[in-house]
Amino acid sequence: MENKSLRFYAIMALWVVLFMLLFVSNRRVDLKTDINKSTSVSVSVEDTVSLSPSVVTTRAYSAGDDTYQTFFEILQNASCYQKFNQNVRSYSHDYEAHSITLRFADDARQNLLFTVYSDGVCQVNGKFVFLRSPDGNAETIYQLLRDAVV
Repeated sequence: MENKSLRFYAIMALWVVLFMLLFVSNRRVDLKTDINKSTSVSVSVEDTVSLSPSVVTTRAYSAGDDTYQTFFEILQNASCYQKFNQNVRSYSHDYEAHSITLRFADDARQNLLFTVYSDGVCQVNGKFVFLRSPDGNAETIYQLLRDAVV
């Protein structure tokens, strides 16, 4: 009887540990704080069409620019949650893909690297994230950012 009880508690402890790992790895990423610490943003817009080289357009904005403020307004209410066990190398495009990368920085260092793809995939500081916003999902955020840049 004691043997079954010990086995039961060991299995339950294992389930609790696995459950905790799932929630710990699904951490919230705070965009607003990192953007507030920044004084400039570099924006790279990349358009990739199958079997042809990517076209990358890069622009820089300071915190006083209207475009910078537009980026802040779009991202300030967005919530990002890190996805479980994914890395950048596991993602590729087999079709036409477009992306926007925002590099928020201050004078000393880069504070935030935010990339959103036209198909709804999103990365923050090299980690895949789920993106939720009152404005919509990652595809909608991509389009809002794209409109702000153009």
